[in-house]
Amino acid sequence: MHLPRLVGLQKTSLVDYPGKVAAVLFLPGCNLRCSYCHNPDLALGRTEGLLSWNEVIKFVKQRAPLLGGVVISGGEPLLHRSLKDLISWFHTETALEVKLDTNGMLPDRLEELLLNTGSSEKDSTILPDFIAMDIKSTPSGYRNFGITSDAGELLKRSISLIKKSGIRHHYRSTVHPDYINLEMIDEIASLISGCEEYILNPFMPGNCLNPEFNTHAPAGEQQLTRLQKEFLERGINCRVPSVKDCCNSL
Repeated sequence: MHLPRLVGLQKTSLVDYPGKVAAVLFLPGCNLRCSYCHNPDLALGRTEGLLSWNEVIKFVKQRAPLLGGVVISGGEPLLHRSLKDLISWFHTETALEVKLDTNGMLPDRLEELLLNTGSSEKDSTILPDFIAMDIKSTPSGYRNFGITSDAGELLKRSISLIKKSGIRHHYRSTVHPDYINLEMIDEIASLISGCEEYILNPFMPGNCLNPEFNTHAPAGEQQLTRLQKEFLERGINCRVPSVKDCCNSL
């Protein structure tokens, strides 16, 4: 497998894989620059303090009987072309289900993974069992995250691929008023219409990629539930975990 030499590992999570106890792997490197990102070192590709693949694989293999799944997160995992080999390894060597986290900005890579494009034979072992895709803002808002191309088309392609795959999935947003607010509801609701579930998580200051955001107020329950109500009224199955649970997932 041609993957990063070092990766991050959260040994146990109760909130990152719906309904499962999971280990979370963090692959370094990201194609976005989100000011509120709480993993700035990973986003910038820094590997200090991370673990070797041998350590991570040994741990997951030993812990597999106590786990329900593995989450492959980042950064942006789809930057790594051998991601399919890693997913296949977890399926065949540990029998664990695999959840993939992605920002939706690499639909070509997503298509390669989900449709096995470029492979002479279809291989179901490389398919993730669950996909979580971020909705950062309205398409025009993605310029704040470093995307100057047509983010709307990239998002629509990724959403379409996920829908067609038949794989369990949900969409999620970090609620910061600069990027997710009441004025954007109609545009975002139109984008994700028909989704299985849309989750709103609160922005929380602390260790942000842009240090200025550490002085911004966290999203409150009233703000989150107001947004949820508006999305529900537009037919979007929107859920807001408790602020406590959201904080534990960061």
